[in-house]
Amino acid sequence: MVPPVKLILCVCLWFGIHSLSILVLAAESSSDQTQLDPELFTQAIIHAKEISQSLGYNAGQSLVQQLQEGNIEALHTVAQSLNSRNENDDRIISVQIWHALADGTSSHVQSAVSLGFSYSEVDKELALQYFIQASRGKEDDENSGPHQAALYNAGRLFLELGDAASSLAYIRACANTEKEYPEYATEQLTQTCTAAYNTLSTQLQSEIITPPGIEDAAQIFLYASIDQFPLPTTKEFKLYEKGMGYLDKYAELVREGGDTSSVKHLKAAMKELEQLQKKAGDDMSELQKYLLNIIVGRVQLLMTADGDEL
Repeated sequence: MVPPVKLILCVCLWFGIHSLSILVLAAESSSDQTQLDPELFTQAIIHAKEISQSLGYNAGQSLVQQLQEGNIEALHTVAQSLNSRNENDDRIISVQIWHALADGTSSHVQSAVSLGFSYSEVDKELALQYFIQASRGKEDDENSGPHQAALYNAGRLFLELGDAASSLAYIRACANTEKEYPEYATEQLTQTCTAAYNTLSTQLQSEIITPPGIEDAAQIFLYASIDQFPLPTTKEFKLYEKGMGYLDKYAELVREGGDTSSVKHLKAAMKELEQLQKKAGDDMSELQKYLLNIIVGRVQLLMTADGDEL
C-alpha cells in the first residue's frame, strides 16, 4: 500500500426506535420518507420554536409549520442549528436526527454529508462511508446528481487512510463534476479539487515518497490522469487491461507454487505494456508515465529473477 501522503486540502465545513414512530414526508416527493423517534421529533419542534424568534415571525412560523407537516429539509435545518450550538446534548440529538434521515428510506443526501463531517475527526472510516453515500446523490432519483463536496471529502479521507488510488479517483470526480454534471458543481470547488488533484499527483512522484510497488502502481494508474485517459473503449485501455491480465495470471501461478509457464506471462505482459508506452506516451499524464515505468521496471526484474513473487 502506498504510504499516506500529507496533503493540505481546504475543507468547507457545514455545521455540520419506539413502537410509535413519526412518518416524515419530504415536500418534494411523497416517496421520500423516514421514521423518527417521537422524542427526537419533539426536541426538533421545541428548538424550531426557540429559533423562530431570531428568524422573524413569518420565517419562524413557516419553519415550525414545515416540521409539523413532516418536511425533511426543515428537519435537517433544525438539526444543523442544534449542532451549531456546540452543546453536548444538542449535538447528540442533531446526529441522531441526521442518522434517521440518512439511514432511512429517504437516504437524505445532505444529512449524510453532515454525518461525514461529524465523524471526520473521531471515526474516519465511518465518516468516509457517509461521504461516499452522499457523493452518489440520491440513486433512485433520476433528477439527482453527485454531491461535489462529498466527492472531495471522500477523496481527502481516502488519502488520510493511505489509499492513494481511491483518493485520486474521488478528487478527480470532484474536479470533473462541472463537465459532466454542471448543475451540481461550483466554480470554487472545481478549482479546489483540480488543484488538490494536481498537488497529489506531483507528490506521488516526489523523492520524499517511497515509490509504490507494482500492485499499488497498477491500481493508481487508471486514476492518474485528470482527463480520464485511457477511456475503457480505447485501444490504450485494452493494452493496459491485457498487460494486467497477464500479470494476474503470473501472480496466481506463483502463489500456487509456480511452473515453467509462469515466465511466459511476464513476457506477454511486457509486450502489452511496452506497446502502451510507445503508442500512448504523449497522451499519458506525468504520473501515469512514472507509474508505468515502475510497473515495466518491476516486470523486467521479475523476468531476470525468474521466480520472484509479484
